[in-house]
Amino acid sequence: FSGTLTKMLESFLFVLLCADRLGVEGFGQYSIAIHYFELFISLCATAAGILITRDIARWPRRASEILTAGFVLCFGLCLLVPPFVLLIAEVFHYSDTTRLAILISCIAMPPAALSYVCEAVFVARHRAEFVTKGTILESLVRLSLSVVCLLLGYGLFALVAVVIVSRSLLFLMYLAGLRKIDALHFSWSRLAVKRFVIRWRVFAAENWMATLYHSLDVIILSWISGEYAAGLYSAAYKVVRLGCVAAKSYTTAVFPIMSKLHSESKAALESVYLQSIRGMSNVAFPAILVVFAMPNRVIDTLFNDEYAGAAAILQILIWGLLIEFLNPFLSHVLFARQQQHRSMQVAAVGLVVNLIATYALVNAWGATGAAAGTILGGFVATICYMLFAIPASEYSQLFAYFTRSFLAGLLLACVTISLSSAPLLLVILAVCVAYLPALYLVGATTLDDLVFVRRTLFARGVS
Repeated sequence: FSGTLTKMLESFLFVLLCADRLGVEGFGQYSIAIHYFELFISLCATAAGILITRDIARWPRRASEILTAGFVLCFGLCLLVPPFVLLIAEVFHYSDTTRLAILISCIAMPPAALSYVCEAVFVARHRAEFVTKGTILESLVRLSLSVVCLLLGYGLFALVAVVIVSRSLLFLMYLAGLRKIDALHFSWSRLAVKRFVIRWRVFAAENWMATLYHSLDVIILSWISGEYAAGLYSAAYKVVRLGCVAAKSYTTAVFPIMSKLHSESKAALESVYLQSIRGMSNVAFPAILVVFAMPNRVIDTLFNDEYAGAAAILQILIWGLLIEFLNPFLSHVLFARQQQHRSMQVAAVGLVVNLIATYALVNAWGATGAAAGTILGGFVATICYMLFAIPASEYSQLFAYFTRSFLAGLLLACVTISLSSAPLLLVILAVCVAYLPALYLVGATTLDDLVFVRRTLFARGVS
């Protein structure tokens, strides 16, 4: 969490400078290029990373052959990316500048994908401090070089080149980290790779559908409404991404623990994911309702006047924070219970709903329609995940969790509205001070929750 949070904060500060220097259309071109880069990295590596974490946590003695199989698979997939990139750029009629930027970014895909494999090994071995150090250093290098490029007057292509340099450096650091923990032992076996690919297929199907679901908004919006609309949408989405850091980091950290608990104690596993959902709702609802109450002020503070139209988009997109907390976590609950086929089914439903809704709503309302379609598809997927991952006997308890968290968020939103004319720093301070009292007042949290978090995540090797 520390590493990812630092990286996201640094990246967000860079985004503010980038948005100001490049303008809405230039920022839209940069966002589209980076969007496709992250899309294909996820398609190449995320499913393999999840499988590597689970398998090494279950079979630590087979770590070498699992690592080797992951490297071979991800590198092979990266080699297939450039032709797809060229096809997509031609079909969607992107500008020549955007096309070239997307193609150049393909150079960074192999080191980026293999870095993800390394991170999965570190997490499985309970050595996430290497991920922390790597992500912080990579983000510092990328941010520093990018800022220098912008200040010297360089544009989009220089920023993409910086991504190549920083991701290559990260991969070299991770290789050194694997050597330090004596985990870098390549063990080639054609049979082991074949078995890995067979197990990977269901994870890949689920991940690819989930990844496409998360990418449809920008893809469809940039295709129908152009790069300017994509720039506004990306500005609003970057604000939401800041809140997704905690969700992603928590899910990554707790996944190997849940994988172990599945075979050791079903009751303990149920306790972990119920307490986790409770904590997630306590974070998500207050943040959502506070931003929902003052979207114009958030956008005006962070961006220049060109981005004023992003406020209405942010007011819709901020509800995606709850989706970003719940959906990946619930899918990992299914992974830990070896029910990845259920997660694949949910991903398929969410993808279809998102595709139809986003396409229809973008044609009607542009960027705000893209936001609405994304949220609609996400909540449909959340309901499906709940049906598969949570026992029916726990539904009333979950409803109580969500209701209390929502009430706490309403209290904080009232605080925000009452201070609408006050300096923004004072508003933020007041919300922070009122946060825990509001949760406690509505019964959304207790001291036992803090004990749970400490015992679950802050003790190395806990099982």
